[in-house]
Amino acid sequence: MANLQSKNGRQRRELLKQFAAISLLGSGASAMNGKLSLIGSALAQSADYSDIQDYKALVCVFLYGGSDSFSMFVPTDAARYEQYAAGRGGLVIPADELLTGAVDTGIGFHPLLGGLHGMYETGELAVVANVGNLIEPITRDNYLSGNLPIPNDLFAHNHQQEQWLKGLSSSPASVVGSGWGGRMADLLQQANPTATLPPSFSVNGSNYWLPGQQIQPLSLNPVNGLSLLTYLDDQTGLSSNRAREQALDLILGQSSDHALMQQAASSFSGAKFGSGQLAATLADTVNIDAPYDEESRLAQQLRMVARLIAGNRSLGMKRQIFFVGAGGWDTHDNQTPRLAELLADLDRSLTDFQATLAEIGASNSVTTFTASDFGRTVTINGDGSDHGWGGHCMVMGGAVNGGQLFGELPSFAVDADDDSGDKGRIIPSLSINQYGAMMARWMGVTETDLNQVFPDLSNFGEDWWEGLDFLNQV
Repeated sequence: MANLQSKNGRQRRELLKQFAAISLLGSGASAMNGKLSLIGSALAQSADYSDIQDYKALVCVFLYGGSDSFSMFVPTDAARYEQYAAGRGGLVIPADELLTGAVDTGIGFHPLLGGLHGMYETGELAVVANVGNLIEPITRDNYLSGNLPIPNDLFAHNHQQEQWLKGLSSSPASVVGSGWGGRMADLLQQANPTATLPPSFSVNGSNYWLPGQQIQPLSLNPVNGLSLLTYLDDQTGLSSNRAREQALDLILGQSSDHALMQQAASSFSGAKFGSGQLAATLADTVNIDAPYDEESRLAQQLRMVARLIAGNRSLGMKRQIFFVGAGGWDTHDNQTPRLAELLADLDRSLTDFQATLAEIGASNSVTTFTASDFGRTVTINGDGSDHGWGGHCMVMGGAVNGGQLFGELPSFAVDADDDSGDKGRIIPSLSINQYGAMMARWMGVTETDLNQVFPDLSNFGEDWWEGLDFLNQV
């Protein structure tokens, strides 16, 4: 009897999990069909995005822990390299090992980033210098005197991840319930009028970037996708519990005069259809020839993203937004060997992903960008680096004005103009608002609506975009 009760308990818990997943789909489907009220929301005054005709997708690759981008991209200018080498100590990348091209763009790539450097040389990748969490432009003097506002809890992983992904540093991130990716999804879901699923997908669990004010993201397993109650016949290569599906159909088919029961049945039915559509789409996109490292979690996530991009037409989507993540970038110690593994994985995963996009004909319509908690210190702490502030990012894709460095490299002199203290914690010269807004604009968000997605953007002036044309806006 005890075993039977335990088994029944497990079945009930599993069914509840399935219902929870379906409810998430249902909320997305309801939003897609215009059933969610926008009363009281600034989004009610947004532009009309329903006439978008082309397809575009944005992929965020978040490097959890604070990536040492000062080792990824190294200044080639003699004076800056001398500053960099003096501060880095044992972490320095020798100048003769840097990957450079025929044209000196001011930076050399780490020797383990050969694939990414190759895309930089062919114009498919750009580097954006010294991006970070800012409320408004700030100098070293402003920072040390405390006469301008700065983001809360600088240098703390959890708070900086949250503020980075939510895109709002002028208020405590905890009061902001949406991320800038989610606020984009709120607007751009109009471009997918026939879709039964939300436009935003996470392949790395919950995060602060994708939840919107109206749209909630769908979370997928990087290998298996979403396993719900939909039954697919053996010809698809996928299967599920058909008995459970039939039982659910029976429940949903029961008549009821109660408005909440009717709404629940409608939501579950729509979600069930959406889950079946998703399962069928993933089954159709399994056979992609471009290679990937099956042992790499990052590569697995990007592979799933590619399959969802390949199935955009069958899903009825003209705009899609994706989140993937990779951990391990908090290199306080033993940095050189640890960073070697991380960089090799990042290089291969992103290079293979771009090759996959080329295979499915989506290279020009997908933009991938990197982000992290913060940069790291210029200085060495023994055999690693500590939490910093500004750092460099990459933007990759056929729409990128590649082969260029955007923004300005900082001075790498410790305890000097661009250092917030005495460890080489570099003050950012570009805000994540500016960085993200360029990609939102490429996705089709209007100039007026950019300020809804990035509330702090107006602090950077009317010409916030000057010198940041790293994406072809056509």
